[in-house]
Amino acid sequence: MILARPHFRWGWLLLLCMGLGMCLLPTGARAELPPTPTDAILYERPYTELATVAGKLGMRYQQSRDLKVGTLSSRWTSLKFTQNSRVMLLNNFRIYLGFAVAGSKGKLYLSSQDMRNIIRPLLTPQVFSHKPRLKKIVIDPGHGGRDPGCSNESLGMLEKELVLAWAMQLKETLQERGYQVLLTRHSDRYVENTNRFKYANDVNADLFLSLHFNSVPRSSVHGIETYVYTPLGQPSSSRSQIEEIDLKARPANHYDPWSTLAGFNIQRQLIQSIGGIDRGLKRARFSMLSGLNCPGVLIEGGFFSNRTEAKKIKSAWHRKKLAEAVAVGVDAYHNTLKKISGKDA
Repeated sequence: MILARPHFRWGWLLLLCMGLGMCLLPTGARAELPPTPTDAILYERPYTELATVAGKLGMRYQQSRDLKVGTLSSRWTSLKFTQNSRVMLLNNFRIYLGFAVAGSKGKLYLSSQDMRNIIRPLLTPQVFSHKPRLKKIVIDPGHGGRDPGCSNESLGMLEKELVLAWAMQLKETLQERGYQVLLTRHSDRYVENTNRFKYANDVNADLFLSLHFNSVPRSSVHGIETYVYTPLGQPSSSRSQIEEIDLKARPANHYDPWSTLAGFNIQRQLIQSIGGIDRGLKRARFSMLSGLNCPGVLIEGGFFSNRTEAKKIKSAWHRKKLAEAVAVGVDAYHNTLKKISGKDA
């Protein structure tokens, strides 16, 4: 996790962030999220000037000469925004915003919703109330039975088989770290997507991890991406316009900050451990995430449609490496929960 120092009138506790150096957290923080003032109404929604965002987080702000790029920086953290882009770089890791960064009269603006839904969870998660614990994890191997998922016929690969193998490896790895781990399926059987989140809810899961592999028509596409459920009032990463579905809250939305925090830690660790193309932390309204009563993340661990990447995925050694990276990301998320709650989470 990466934390910046907001301008709040509290004492500060110096803590060590996982793999990122020192960061500052407030002690005795209020339960509610401090409001973010709106500097402008652009495109019929509230935005906050990036310079104001920097000031609230105690970070330096610098704008490029062409006024198209804004960078917020502190000793351990860098946030980079580009006008008309929905991609934010957090220490060079890609995160998709809900709305593009806006420009007006030489100034750059961040959607106030993105300030609340992305910046706060990643840099100051301590301001959110109802901090979750992390003891029980449900792993969801995607597809199964009559739903094979994607395939690579030339290499004899079916997604439903390899995500199950990955899930079994991840279960073992997480159990070695002391977590209680359950699976939505242990064999080649079909599971309705709604039954996947219902199972997690029935066993009172603290975190839901849905495992998948990717495939697209273009064989040159490769890399890893991680998804969380799309926040209320924002479009998913695959489109830019608001649709009717975006205006309906789902149970998963109650856990938006924690899903974002977990998703970023997992995506970051996957890229650090596996390498390759960082396709970013994204948002989508996947049905298996929608009804969750806990934080949830969907991981796309690579592309079957890219022959080089597919060969790696077929390797048990590579799947073990994927599992270890996810487990380290889960540990980083867990350590953050313990730090900001002041107790064993």
